[in-house]
Amino acid sequence: MALKALLLSLLLGVVSATTERPIIAIFAQPTTSSYCPNGESCQYIAASYIKFVESMGGRVVPLGYNASDDTVKETLNSVNGMLIPGGSAGISDSAITAINYVKEMNDAGTHFPMWCTCMGFEWLIQAFGGTLESGYDSENVSLPLNFTSYAPTSRMFGSLKKSLYYTMAGPNTTAFNNHGMGYSPSQFEDVDELKEMFNVLSTSRDLNDRLFVSAVEAKEYPFYGVQFHPEKIIWEYGETATGAPYENIPHTQDGMDTTLHFAEVLMKEARQNDNRYADASTEQASLIWRYPIFYTNPEFVQEYIYDF
Repeated sequence: MALKALLLSLLLGVVSATTERPIIAIFAQPTTSSYCPNGESCQYIAASYIKFVESMGGRVVPLGYNASDDTVKETLNSVNGMLIPGGSAGISDSAITAINYVKEMNDAGTHFPMWCTCMGFEWLIQAFGGTLESGYDSENVSLPLNFTSYAPTSRMFGSLKKSLYYTMAGPNTTAFNNHGMGYSPSQFEDVDELKEMFNVLSTSRDLNDRLFVSAVEAKEYPFYGVQFHPEKIIWEYGETATGAPYENIPHTQDGMDTTLHFAEVLMKEARQNDNRYADASTEQASLIWRYPIFYTNPEFVQEYIYDF
């Protein structure tokens, strides 16, 4: 287990590996955007996820939705963490390979974090035995977090300022939700693999008072999952043709502070990993910055669009 590997390294006096130039791999997903270079279909990554990583000094490489097993492993061996974003695609074989490989890396003693948002959260739970449930009424709405007893001492929320902690639990919460699928707390209780792997940090209730899990973190791994969208608070300002907000995102100071807190959680973990590319030219050629970015308002203000 990852915890045992960490304890062994401490007993042996091994100095933790670190990097000051972390790179995060972000999964792309399919799109039929008119901006696709082949004119039919390709893949995209919303720019808000790249900005989420960059806000705490990170850089990003894209990971293709249908990347081969070799490409997945080669990429993950070269970067310092992985992020699976929100969206609407089903879990791909590449994603299953990636999640399993990240677990293997940690079991072997390599500290490798994984952050999963909304769709990514759903993929994470599916990869560990969960079954997706439909029919949640939680689109375009901010929902309070009902914190569990694990939350105050968790890595995700333990260092969050008390004022922000209470904000997220209250009526003016900054936990913006945009999903129709989810996982109930009872499902966690029914799936041994989920219970063994994760602590449920919070639940929320949709507009029909239906309960779902809204935040988890792994007990012995640097794995995090949230059903809400921290990245939208600062970087998504989509507008309709009349100039009205496309979504009811709470662009408040508290919301921005919590977004940066979550980004910091991921990037602090990534700095404990010293994976790197074989040489500078390969690293530079892999970064997301070399790919085209488009103004794609309203759902996402900007997207990187290419056949990654």
